[in-house]
Amino acid sequence: MVEGESAAVPAAETNRINRRFAGVGTTLGLFVWLNLFSLPLGIAAIIASKPHPLLGAVFGFLAMLTVVPGVLWVAKSAWGTEWRKALPLAPVGPGLLVWTVLCVFSQLLVVLAWAWAVDRTVGLPHFPDPVASVGVLGLVLGAPIAEEVLFRGYGLARIRELAGDQRALLFTALMFALVHGSWVKLPGTFAIGLFLGWLVLRTGSLWPALLGHFTNNGIAYVLSRLSPSPSFEPARGSWSFIVGLVLVGLTSLVLLGSPLIRGRISGLNPSF
Repeated sequence: MVEGESAAVPAAETNRINRRFAGVGTTLGLFVWLNLFSLPLGIAAIIASKPHPLLGAVFGFLAMLTVVPGVLWVAKSAWGTEWRKALPLAPVGPGLLVWTVLCVFSQLLVVLAWAWAVDRTVGLPHFPDPVASVGVLGLVLGAPIAEEVLFRGYGLARIRELAGDQRALLFTALMFALVHGSWVKLPGTFAIGLFLGWLVLRTGSLWPALLGHFTNNGIAYVLSRLSPSPSFEPARGSWSFIVGLVLVGLTSLVLLGSPLIRGRISGLNPSF
């Protein structure tokens, strides 16, 4: 083997390994940055929430918002003057926004049925969502803004250029699900992470993902106030009601995702 050939083998092997793990470091960074940037005001929110619930909620909201300038700082470090790739805000039409809300609501029916089925059959407690500790303002408003800029803004764009569309979509959805810390919510959170990431790839805009995230968290919060999840007791919902929710949710998703409906939505780029 000549000298040039022997030198090419390790380089080819290194490139193969780099391609295999491309985007993994950025994916892990998403978890670190979400917690790091929100940590100071997040601690203040926890301390203030008991004696002053309103002040704690404000601190929690601000804690989530501090993630945004932190992420944009990371984006500027990665891309320099092209840091705006982390904040794709192309305008979209109202039809796309309405379609997004309907898709998220339909998915929530399936997720709710899944949670009730787990309670009814297994009876294990729900582990608290770490993000929920920031209070209602942080949960319904702050978290969607921070997480969309982090996961579907910077994360999706950065991993996409390192490892391609499919890995970017998969990695960001997986980390998005893991940071919420609940095994019961993991399938639903992963699914909505895939959907919101797909929306950004198809539209080139964060607006549909932001609205979908607002819708998801808002409805989830209202439902949690109306009917708190049981701890160790099985859910009281009947199996017929649970199955009915699944059928309604899945039927709605199939109809909304059909070419007949989706083809009429202006702004969904068919290239992906």
